[in-house]
Amino acid sequence: MLGFIVESNPQDHELHWTAHPTSEGLIVQVFGQVDAHNEADWQRMLDESAVAVPEGSLLIVDCGSLDFMSCGALVALAKQAVDSRQRGVTVRLVITQPSICRVITECGMDDAVSAHPDLDSALNGGDPP
Repeated sequence: MLGFIVESNPQDHELHWTAHPTSEGLIVQVFGQVDAHNEADWQRMLDESAVAVPEGSLLIVDCGSLDFMSCGALVALAKQAVDSRQRGVTVRLVITQPSICRVITECGMDDAVSAHPDLDSALNGGDPP
């Protein structure tokens, strides 16, 4: 299994993340905000994380500490979830902000984005809210 911890540049207060391998796959905790200014960094994080997860594992993106997530970031996440599914990797999202959950639903991304209210639910595959 993966044996590393990755942390992005913590000096960039707008967006940073830490990746922790687990027996289930990889948990990426994301902090700050994702907007048009740093969507390229968000996409890089998604791409690098997805590649690091072995087939048949989970990639959990924990956005519980995000202050803001743009629609573009959600679209990139939905695309990564679909692409990863084709490789046998399940992407689950932890979201604590009701506004982000509403955007997922209103944009019709429920089938692509598996959103969970907490890390335990995402790890255990509980039903999304």
